[in-house]
Amino acid sequence: MNKNNCRVLLVTSDPDFGQRWVAELQPLADNDAEAPVALDFKHTHADGLIGYLACGETQVVVLDDAGTQAEDVAAVRGLLRGQRAEIDCVLLTGADTPEVDEFECVISRAESNYGVVYRTLRRILLERISTPFADALREYVYAAKDSWHTPGHSSGDSLSGSPWIADFYRFMGEHIFNTDLSVSVKMLDSLMDPISVIRQAQQSAARTFGAEHSYFVTNGTSTSNKIVLQHLLRAGDRVIVDRNCHKSVHHAMIMSGALPVYLESSVNQRYGIYGPVPQSEIFSAIDANPGARLLVLTSCTYDGLRYDLKPIIQRAHAAGLFVLIDEAWYAHGRFHPQLRPTALECGADFVTQSTHKMLSAFSQASMIHVGDFSWRKQTMDDAGGAEFDAAGFREDINMHTSTSPQYGMIASLDVARKQMSIEGYSVLSRTLAFADEIRRHVDDATVFRSLGADDLCGEVLAADGIRLDPSKVTIDVGCAGVSAPAAQARLFTEFGIQVEKNTHNTLSFLVTIGTTESKVLRLKQALRRLSEDAQSNTVAEPELAKNSGQSLPALSSIDALPRSAYFARGEKLAWAGEGREALIGRIACDEVVPYPPGIPLLVPGQRITAEILDAIIAFTSERKDLEMHGVRSVGQEPALRVLTPAEAAVAESELRSLLA
Repeated sequence: MNKNNCRVLLVTSDPDFGQRWVAELQPLADNDAEAPVALDFKHTHADGLIGYLACGETQVVVLDDAGTQAEDVAAVRGLLRGQRAEIDCVLLTGADTPEVDEFECVISRAESNYGVVYRTLRRILLERISTPFADALREYVYAAKDSWHTPGHSSGDSLSGSPWIADFYRFMGEHIFNTDLSVSVKMLDSLMDPISVIRQAQQSAARTFGAEHSYFVTNGTSTSNKIVLQHLLRAGDRVIVDRNCHKSVHHAMIMSGALPVYLESSVNQRYGIYGPVPQSEIFSAIDANPGARLLVLTSCTYDGLRYDLKPIIQRAHAAGLFVLIDEAWYAHGRFHPQLRPTALECGADFVTQSTHKMLSAFSQASMIHVGDFSWRKQTMDDAGGAEFDAAGFREDINMHTSTSPQYGMIASLDVARKQMSIEGYSVLSRTLAFADEIRRHVDDATVFRSLGADDLCGEVLAADGIRLDPSKVTIDVGCAGVSAPAAQARLFTEFGIQVEKNTHNTLSFLVTIGTTESKVLRLKQALRRLSEDAQSNTVAEPELAKNSGQSLPALSSIDALPRSAYFARGEKLAWAGEGREALIGRIACDEVVPYPPGIPLLVPGQRITAEILDAIIAFTSERKDLEMHGVRSVGQEPALRVLTPAEAAVAESELRSLLA
């Protein structure tokens, strides 16, 4: 059986000891037929560490502190954590009472039984690459137990023998069905109250992603956001939030009765892209809202723009605010130095991640990560306590979790965690190289342009330290007179390529750990063909293509609590004909959202302006490629639901009373 190779590296200032250490341990590894991995032992001086860390096979680093000052050991460990946060770090020491909090394990330098040393190092690695839930699921399926419980398809037997739907069974494959099991199977634990394999899998996830606690969620980051906001907010609590956050955050504020303090994002009108909120505006909102409970930001955005989070989180914590960072698009961030620091590393209290967007989990599979709450002990001890309320958080999770979760989805979270823990650096190095190759091809071999952070952000964010996740490749085709929706359609119909999204003049490609060299070659060929056609098109109008997108409207006033507006009866008004004028100035009951990416043009409680209404009309009539959530109808005409004058008077009075 071929075994995957994993390197164990000793970092020592004593080369003679290093040689002896390797000479003792390598034969033990070579003769270990039962180990599922092949351990390769090496030693190096501290100066050689960086080269070994650049190799994905390096999985365990042992730091020898003999003859080394404590600050030098800390510096080496800092280098290790800065480059490869996911791998194990072991301290080899002669100290009687070593400082071991920052190490996975400690081994005595005087240990003469190298068999013990070898087994200890192997155990550390095998614990990291184990998948307790996925293994238990596989074991149960292969045991072939008879099903006398839900679900009704009984491991697929209701389909496999059917003359009408057996084709679907064959198409999906037997394991889709025989891993779809009931909570009656006790050996597979319970997502509602995990005590065994699911709990172990979540603990492994916390270690891998750098969290204090991690939780599996089987209904996406939309539900994850709702869980966190429900846990933190009560009616009337103020939330400082990017108005252009995902719709799930707005839904959570409707459910909680919280009062949003909306931050206006930067808007790149040229490319039709929402960017981050300027740092100065975030700081001003924190200062202007003493007693606010929570700050919510999205980092990175759908287009890959990342905040410089550390100063923002520090400012929020100093003011007593919890911080939730929506990292739905950034679950991969911890596993390559080019992508760090992550939100957790910057001090976020809660981070939600769509494990399925960039990693190897099934769709809807997400995680909630909880950070270190020590800052609250240093600043205050409010009525909710300074410690994380794990029991209360579990109840909030259970309120949103199905009692019949999909076990294959949970297993995919376990396996995706394992992959990033053991080969995250390697697969992301390949992914980032592919993204760079695509960008260079666009800039060197086509008439299009790849866009960087400066292009997407503009001058308003120039000093904010905004960075771009390189895996999100945005290409300006409008600069060559090409309509992005038309280009998207051609890529799909002529070349079999489906892009992530488009604006009026840009195409966005998501380069993931599943991207292959063949896919990159086909994309480069397709872009070259589009470029050649654009060059031969004598009627192209670059300036028109550059500026013909729908306008992104500015934020208007919030004149009712979102909860009050949403749960009002309201009235529906069509905008056709004279209806447009009747809608301007009214208070919206619903969230109006073009999807993707799910960023609202209008939220409940918001005053409708002419600019906002015209944008909604334009998106509805001109962007047939988008879903428009929240638009109602009167007869056959599109309409919006708004507060009646009487309801508006009550809602506005309620809001004034709350703000008084």
